Amino acid sequence: MTLDVPTLFVVVTVLAVLMAGWVSLMAWGQPFGDALWAWALALGAYALSHIIFGLGQILPAGPSIIGGNTAYALSLSLMLVALRRFQGVSLGSPSMLVAVLLLPVVIVPLLYALLLNEYRPRVVAGSLVFSLQIGFILHALLDSRQPREGRGRYILLVAFGASLASLLLRALAAGLGWLDGTDPLVTNRWLAMVFMVAMCSVISITVGFVYMTMERAERRNYELAMKDMLTGLANRRAISDQLHIAVARAQRQGQFLSVLMLDIDHFKRVNDGYGHQAGDMVLRGVAQTLQSRLRGQDQIGRFGGEEFLIMLPDTSREGALTLAEALRAAVEAAPTQWGAHSIAVTISIGVAGGLITGAETSDSLVGAADVAMYQAKQAGRNRVMAAEG
Repeated sequence: MTLDVPTLFVVVTVLAVLMAGWVSLMAWGQPFGDALWAWALALGAYALSHIIFGLGQILPAGPSIIGGNTAYALSLSLMLVALRRFQGVSLGSPSMLVAVLLLPVVIVPLLYALLLNEYRPRVVAGSLVFSLQIGFILHALLDSRQPREGRGRYILLVAFGASLASLLLRALAAGLGWLDGTDPLVTNRWLAMVFMVAMCSVISITVGFVYMTMERAERRNYELAMKDMLTGLANRRAISDQLHIAVARAQRQGQFLSVLMLDIDHFKRVNDGYGHQAGDMVLRGVAQTLQSRLRGQDQIGRFGGEEFLIMLPDTSREGALTLAEALRAAVEAAPTQWGAHSIAVTISIGVAGGLITGAETSDSLVGAADVAMYQAKQAGRNRVMAAEG
């Protein structure tokens, strides 16, 4: 089957324009510094490169070749900007910014102007510069400092990897003399391959980047739904769901499970005496102190106001009482600094649990621990009490 190069060229150009338009629509309403805007501009520059190449049919070949390849270099630079903005990573010093982003846009037109009448060296030099730019993009995608999960990232890795392989293969073919621009049939075959890869790439990189954006939005929505934004702990819904699952597992496997319900003593005095911002700082400080002394399998959540719930899988009541006492002492020994003030607080803790039977539910465990906590408060606060039974 023979692929029609002009038709492929038109299809790639139309796709690039459409993708740039759709991503711009998605970015509408976002700050101009948002990664989506940078990606839309990159796709726009990519589309512009094809439009300039197409104008070579009615304009002199030189300006078309130089302008089209310069626009392509600009599109790759903008894609790197978009990725780094998405990751929240600076491109580094001004010299690095110039080298990575601006230098290719300056080098490419100079190279193509100097080698305009030298087909093979021009193809080799241009392909290597573009390969280096894509290498920087792949390096950003593989950055170990960034989260590694996400299917959108894998789509981008495959798409840019294919583009890199295509460019290196083209450079190799030109360097070895397989592609010298004198044989129209050979040239058309290579151009068909280039446009096929370009068509797949423009679709894949757009889908990949948009998918990454959607995945991040989903993660943020999940965090808003399941995390307490003040302390960073699980919220009431999340810790309750986790406890429900843990109770069912402990019943099936005949395991121990204990819970601690704790409350900051006289927290209203902190808000009244120092203000609500100081109260928020105290809540964060207590949360950090508690979390730092738990095991990996233990779970903690803010249950409401100044109350926290701690779930202790595979822990007997005696073990839970020991840990509760250690947590109580740790909070008492770790006052929160608020300006020139050192705000000391204490906590009261109720403990419930043990060997979980079929009669136990997550609600009954929480209820028993809650009753024990209020008994600790009635007994003078800053103490640990175990539930009856």
